Amino acid sequence: MQLKKLLKKNSVTVVDGNQAVIKVVGTPFDWLTRRLCRHEAQCLAKLTELGFAGAPKLIGSNSNSMTMEKIDGTSLRRHPSLDQALFLRILAVVRELHRLGFAHGNLRLDNIFISDSRGPVLIDFETCCPRSNPLFFLVQFNDDVRLYLLWQSRVVQTDRDLARKSFPGYVTLAMFVITPLNRLAGILTSFKKKLRKSLRAST
Repeated sequence: MQLKKLLKKNSVTVVDGNQAVIKVVGTPFDWLTRRLCRHEAQCLAKLTELGFAGAPKLIGSNSNSMTMEKIDGTSLRRHPSLDQALFLRILAVVRELHRLGFAHGNLRLDNIFISDSRGPVLIDFETCCPRSNPLFFLVQFNDDVRLYLLWQSRVVQTDRDLARKSFPGYVTLAMFVITPLNRLAGILTSFKKKLRKSLRAST
């Protein structure tokens, strides 16, 4: 995590009367900055061209930054739980993204916004993967796993057959391995936080 922070420090500034944001991509390497910025801008421009409503519209870009429309609403991190209807709307947005030939690759809670006017909107397309990329199906699988884990952890389950109906069979099968590993990772993370807290308290 610390290495990631050293390699990439993005910043976002609200402009144009709260109607747009400027995202500045920050890395120690000019070539990496240009590549990340160009890649995200190209993905957003293509999705806008295809009429995808589940992503911010690109207004403009240069070598190290891009200007996008500001998404109203809040990130999913601020929603302690989800009802099934909202989850299915999020699932539909991701499915539409896949149908158009793109996989997101980083469906963290902070990157899924619930817009007051548009419903679920995805942000942060730095890791977006087009179908022409050999890694597309792996990234698509990662999207499905993230959504499955979201369903397990946040959705107030009213239909226990939701996973079977909504996810490919290979995803539900893989979750028999991924779910216990994910729970173990959560336990270890919690233990590390408690250990750091106790160490700070003792010094």
